[in-house]
Amino acid sequence: SPQPYVYRAMGRSIFEVTEEKLTKNTRAILPVHIYGQPADMDPIMALAKKHSLTVIEDAAQAHGALYNDRQVGSIGDAGAFSFFGNKIITTGEGGMITTDDAELAHKARLLRNHGMSETRTYWHDHLGFNYRMTNLQAAIGVAQLERIDEILKTKIALAQRYKNLLKDVPGVIQPPDVPGIKNVYWMYSIRLDEKFGMTAEALQKVLRENEIDSRPFFIPVHELPMYEEKGGYPVSTELSKTGLSLPSSPKLTHEDIDRITSVVRKATG
Repeated sequence: SPQPYVYRAMGRSIFEVTEEKLTKNTRAILPVHIYGQPADMDPIMALAKKHSLTVIEDAAQAHGALYNDRQVGSIGDAGAFSFFGNKIITTGEGGMITTDDAELAHKARLLRNHGMSETRTYWHDHLGFNYRMTNLQAAIGVAQLERIDEILKTKIALAQRYKNLLKDVPGVIQPPDVPGIKNVYWMYSIRLDEKFGMTAEALQKVLRENEIDSRPFFIPVHELPMYEEKGGYPVSTELSKTGLSLPSSPKLTHEDIDRITSVVRKATG
């Protein structure tokens, strides 16, 4: 969630809540650095160590984010980044895996190339896939990487403008400022409580009427048909109902942010 430390406010730690969900079949923990906000990794790593579990960081939306001066994607056993067209840096599609485990890196390289043997042509040691990146995509990615500091600086500045213009709007809950955490604001995501006077869905409609796009928070995995599970995840359910991501392109101007926040301010009941 955009507020990954919400359990602390409820008097419970991420360690406790996650440990309750472990079963004898659990092999890994997959924390998500969602919307550019790092997950609370120290208790997750401690839990993984206690139960001998692998940690795979989903850093698809968090290029350049920091957790206690550590780059996300470098804390767990492996990290996964997305280079889809709407991400912080892009190659059009695809992504990358990061790891300091040489054996895991070798296995990943085999799997991306049809599982083909490195010593025997057209001999397949594993059931692999065609996940190879083209040279053209790689060139775009390198060019994007050269600009990542500029892109992140712009994203953070736009987020700060949102924060300043919405800070006194009743019912608007903004992303938290957490010591030791660098949020890169892939999306500037807010939550609405009852003080705002309308739901996130209703605000999205108002924004759309003013030719401003927005996006609701993701639907929790446990509510999707193939993974449906009743109850047990009240925080993610609540966040999905009350959250809305505002326009977050680095191409937005200060005037754009001013107009968007003006519509939000006028919409409050």
